[in-house]
Amino acid sequence: MFSTNIYINKLLKSFDLILKHTIDNRDDTIILKLVDQLANALKDNHLYDTVTNYIRTNVLNNHLELTDKDAEQQLFCLNLLKCIISIKYNPSFESQVQELILGYLSEDFYSIDSTILCSLVDLITQIQELDEQIRLKIFNLDSVVHFLHPNNKSVYVRNSFKLLLIKHLHEPAMVKLVKSMPEPIKLHNLDIFHTSGLLLTNLESKWELIDLHSIKHYSYMLSYDVESEQVLCQIADNFELHGHYDLAQKFLIYTYESFKGSKDILLKKFFAPFKRRKSQLDPIFKYYIHNLKTFIKFNLINFNMSDHVSISDVFYLLKSLNLKLKFKKSILECLIDYFEIKKNSENNFLSDLNEGIESILKFKLDGELSIELLKLCTLESTQIIEKVCFDKIDLGELQIYVSLSRYMLKSMSVNGIDRLLKKCLSVLFESEDADIKDLIMSLFIELKNYDIFIFNDQIMEKILLLCLAESEAFLRREYLKFLTKFYSIQPNEIISEFFCYFLLYDHDWQCQLYCIDYFDQVFDNLIRQKSGHVIQICASLATCIDDADQHVVNACCKILTKLKLSSDFANLLEKLEKPQSGLVNGLKKKSKWLAIGCEESVLLYDLDKFNKVGLPMLEEKMSISSQSSDLYEMNATAILDDIISAYQFDWDDQKALDCY
Repeated sequence: MFSTNIYINKLLKSFDLILKHTIDNRDDTIILKLVDQLANALKDNHLYDTVTNYIRTNVLNNHLELTDKDAEQQLFCLNLLKCIISIKYNPSFESQVQELILGYLSEDFYSIDSTILCSLVDLITQIQELDEQIRLKIFNLDSVVHFLHPNNKSVYVRNSFKLLLIKHLHEPAMVKLVKSMPEPIKLHNLDIFHTSGLLLTNLESKWELIDLHSIKHYSYMLSYDVESEQVLCQIADNFELHGHYDLAQKFLIYTYESFKGSKDILLKKFFAPFKRRKSQLDPIFKYYIHNLKTFIKFNLINFNMSDHVSISDVFYLLKSLNLKLKFKKSILECLIDYFEIKKNSENNFLSDLNEGIESILKFKLDGELSIELLKLCTLESTQIIEKVCFDKIDLGELQIYVSLSRYMLKSMSVNGIDRLLKKCLSVLFESEDADIKDLIMSLFIELKNYDIFIFNDQIMEKILLLCLAESEAFLRREYLKFLTKFYSIQPNEIISEFFCYFLLYDHDWQCQLYCIDYFDQVFDNLIRQKSGHVIQICASLATCIDDADQHVVNACCKILTKLKLSSDFANLLEKLEKPQSGLVNGLKKKSKWLAIGCEESVLLYDLDKFNKVGLPMLEEKMSISSQSSDLYEMNATAILDDIISAYQFDWDDQKALDCY
């Protein structure tokens, strides 16, 4: 894998730098990344032997000095030792490593920095033949209780120690030790028992000692042990009575997954929050929304929600003064996610909802029209859009119906939105609100086709004028995105003049790219029609290969290269006549304000520059413009080489990290 000693020498030099230099304020990311990459590289036997000998000489033979080094240096050594041991079993090397480990295990080793302690435990877990002295230090009741205590601040240390315990639980002495732990410690670490198959008795009476860390394993273990749904539901009730709503709901989710008997009562119990009437609902739904989403995600095919939740249940919650607006919206979002997938098998619920369509149009969710409720209705029928009186709605409600239409367009064919589109066009031309204009243009862009009676020549001219006068780049992008799509579906050769003007005089590179993309789409048709607008496009593209933005340069070069490679194109170009449409000049005269170009800005018809552009120039410009600062894919050796170089030659953390 590594063909030269130069590379290995470079690697060992980086080890020297780590072990022998004082590291001040150094982010440990660099050295840990180095170890991560070595995990793969050390599979090479030559490199493995070289690194092992280096570590034996410089670390293991002087192991007492390691604990005095900086934390980052200790972490590097411990992680590198773990890496070496995990690759190949080497008894003599392991023996030396265990001597180093014993140097850490003094009487107060609990007080070691948690990051170092975590790496130390991970290293011990990799040892195949564990020394008896290490066993006595680690595997005693005081040590086990300390590591597994819920108050242990480092969850990483606790989890690492659990893996170490589980690895050795095949030993009778270890089973005895684990079973001797105090009851609260056992129940806080039920994953040890569940993973290893160790049984605990009378679990149903110990629910008070369960918390979020252990609820999953408690639920699974109890489900295997009891035969009655009622017992499980009673435990869920116990959690609820003590205000532990999250535990109760998670308990029902996990027992539903694992219980082998009938689950009808568990299902009814889980959906019970929808039936709540008089109690305070916020504490329940604070957790229920997330838990409901989880339950739906993993059990979608196993139940029908309409068997447990009625329309009246939903509307009671939506009208309740005891439930916050954010929870009401989240409930509806959950229902939308569910019925989007199961609308065909659950159509009765949606049909019942749509029977009250008139009242739904008037229903306010805490004073606001509910986009979520309207979306839920559209899953069964699109008639809701047809029943809205758009002449009477305000801008806020218009935004909601525009968003609703966009939602519908993504998953269904939508009829009857002509009145909405006309209302949107009216607002687009009259309103100064940039956000509503942005939303309206997003709707226009998502339409699959365009009614030319709605988007007629007069309307399209107004949109061209808006685009020409728009000072906000983000809105110009939306206008151009729509215009390029519209004129791709409804071809119009003179519109090329408009896009040529924008390519030359708009300084937003994304706007320019929309114009170039349009040319790419329509160019073949214009050539077939022998349109004189081809001259404008060629002149504009040739001018923009000197643009300040490399995205624009690259896109122009691609089209020009294709044209230059065509032997027929040069002959065709000579036969074309310059177009005389005057579209842009006409728009300028009608516009009160020009955000793009000025009165003196002109279109180009001179092909001299196009003719002077040769393939070598295009190739050079395309090569330069293709270079970017994006991260590139590198093989493992190249990554490792960059990490080593960064560590040796650049002590600036941020610069060193840039190599990733």
